[in-house]
Amino acid sequence: MREYELTLVLHPDLDEQGRTDVIERVKGWMPTGDSEIKEDHWGQRKLAYPINKINDGYYVLLLAEMDTSDLKGMERNILYTEQILRHLVIRKDE
Repeated sequence: MREYELTLVLHPDLDEQGRTDVIERVKGWMPTGDSEIKEDHWGQRKLAYPINKINDGYYVLLLAEMDTSDLKGMERNILYTEQILRHLVIRKDE
C-alpha cells in the first residue's frame, strides 16, 4: 500500500450536510483497507478558471494509504458524481 493525496473541488452551492455526504461517499470508495483517512478542509476558494460557469469551489484534501489496484474504480466513481467539479490523485514521495 502506498500513501496518496486526493484533492476534491466540490460544487460551491452544497450545504454542510451535502458536502459531508459527498465526502463520506468518496471515503467509502477509497481502497484503504484498515488505514485511517485524514481529512483537511481548505474551504471555499476562487477557481483559477471557470468550470461550467462556476467561479468558486469548496476544496477538500484526503490523505490515506491505498491499494493501487482499485484506484481506477474510485476515480471512475468520482467522475460520475456531479457535485465534484474536479479531482486530483497523487502519490506522495517517499
